[in-house]
Amino acid sequence: MYQKLFERSTPTPLRPKSSCFPELTPQISNLKLAGKCAPPQVLTTLHLLNDDIKSAHDIAEPFYYETISEQGVHICDYQHGIVHIRDGDYSNARWWFGQLSHPLLAKNFGQGANEKLSAGEARVRALSFITECQKVGTGTSDGQRLEEELYQQLKSLADWSIREFVEGI
Repeated sequence: MYQKLFERSTPTPLRPKSSCFPELTPQISNLKLAGKCAPPQVLTTLHLLNDDIKSAHDIAEPFYYETISEQGVHICDYQHGIVHIRDGDYSNARWWFGQLSHPLLAKNFGQGANEKLSAGEARVRALSFITECQKVGTGTSDGQRLEEELYQQLKSLADWSIREFVEGI
């Protein structure tokens, strides 16, 4: 499953019409790690990598008010924002990214490994990314570049979720 999702021949589309690998949807939904249901962050991200927007949203939505740290990082906020980029609900995506305080935000929107962004600067870049995604439909933005950026964000988010919530289970 992981190999299929992480080594796709094409980047994940901005606006998928269906799951990339429909046969993986039930495997992801029923994924067990150490005999327990996989954490929602992992499941949501794997569904996003599989272009299954509905399944990702169904998992992310109920966790809006639940946090994973004293800093107020919400369980699936980053994933929830990506869901709305990919379903074309850009104003909702802007809302999610506008209030996001996820640890990966600065890393994923920085220009390189050495660039240090504040949370505010990272949010501004995230909002710019959303605007660029929205422009793809009008032919005024580079969809292929944005698809690759989104795919890299999803892979980074999957790696982080697995390290943060699975290792040591």
